Amino acid sequence: MSFQPADRNADVFDMEDLLARCLGNSDFVQRVLRKFQERCDEDLAALEQALINADTELVARLAHRLKGASANASALRLREHAAAIEDAARRRALGAIPQRLDELRHEWDRFTAAVAQLEPPAIPAVPAS
Repeated sequence: MSFQPADRNADVFDMEDLLARCLGNSDFVQRVLRKFQERCDEDLAALEQALINADTELVARLAHRLKGASANASALRLREHAAAIEDAARRRALGAIPQRLDELRHEWDRFTAAVAQLEPPAIPAVPAS
């Protein structure tokens, strides 16, 4: 099985990089993306709750985890958004985080849509929360 990287998704995530990280093993790519989707959905919900609770330490930890997971999945724009949230939380600039979180959510939607379009076969999408 091989994945055909779609040019339209090039700014969402780098399939060539992800394939290289997975040593060309497309089954492993599927597992990485599936696990990333599951974990990211959970972390985004927890991040939103931590923001509601004004828990800057937890916001920073969750954003840091999202940043690392995004890098591992070669989703560099997601990584950048998570890094911005982490930075704002570490500076205790809670007022900057809601907009950044909206941007992260938008990029997450783009990522999940791009993954759903991968062929062959399409990687099962995790339902949006």
